[in-house]
Amino acid sequence: MKNMSIRRLLGRGLLGVDIGQDFVRVIELVRRRGSLACRHCGSAALAPGIMLEGNIEDVQGLADALRQAWRDSGSGCIRVALAMPATALITHAIRLPAGLPEEQLEMLVELEAAHYMPFPLEDANLDFFTLGPAAPLAGKDGLEIDVLLVAARRASVQRRLDAAKTAGLLAVVMDSEALALQAAMAQGGWQTLPDGGSAYQLAWGLALHGFAR
Repeated sequence: MKNMSIRRLLGRGLLGVDIGQDFVRVIELVRRRGSLACRHCGSAALAPGIMLEGNIEDVQGLADALRQAWRDSGSGCIRVALAMPATALITHAIRLPAGLPEEQLEMLVELEAAHYMPFPLEDANLDFFTLGPAAPLAGKDGLEIDVLLVAARRASVQRRLDAAKTAGLLAVVMDSEALALQAAMAQGGWQTLPDGGSAYQLAWGLALHGFAR
């Protein structure tokens, strides 16, 4: 999302945080002999009513669970990567001219986003990802690129940030759950964890932001 770019230089140490409907799971990775492995992991149950269909109903309750999961992991890292569920995101593929400077590309994305938002643009957090060259269209000159527009209500993003801050953690990445799961599937290291590691798959995908992803 805008102001929480996943392209930001992260530095050392990052916890992937999976906020589920009834649990929180965290994981920190380390590179060993060229492969990524689990350095720390932990979890905490969420009491009923804290989350409702991916939305945070109780920020303090979530913060308490986040703090418990972090302590359970034994990690000293406070930098975290969070994710938004698909139900909280608006995604749309758009075509834009190729070769534009980043600043101009951002302006065009915001202009396009206004056509797809069911709420005012000032209430949204925006981000975008360049997918690659767009297929040529008949009768249209000039090279274009396909861009994935991603947006969420600013309030929904802020509640996750507030919960992390209240827990004593610093959110440096806001991803989408779908993209984090895709990254985890491509990397596969989570499969070495007990029971096939499926419970920590999303958190693993988020922790990958601390490395080349």
